[in-house]
Amino acid sequence: MTHRRVEVDGTAYELEPLRTSLTDGPSMLWGFQVHVRRDGELVGIKTCFVGRVSVQFRDPAALEGPIEALLPVLHALAFEKVIARLREGEPGDEIIFA
Repeated sequence: MTHRRVEVDGTAYELEPLRTSLTDGPSMLWGFQVHVRRDGELVGIKTCFVGRVSVQFRDPAALEGPIEALLPVLHALAFEKVIARLREGEPGDEIIFA
């Protein structure tokens, strides 16, 4: 799993993505949670959905590669959206589409 530490407006957060939903066929959407922690405390759970078009735009080869190639792209797209919400002052629970 890819953990990422970020600082937004002087506040440090740790983003921790959890389970990714994948199928045997070509997926159109992947869903997973990103736990948002501040000082080790869970302050929010962002349920992230990342679409195939977003992945294809970012890294077309990731769609054809192994999960090890896909996960970093999924996480990067979700983290961008989560960080934007943190900048807007929203660390709490919500659903995010990327």
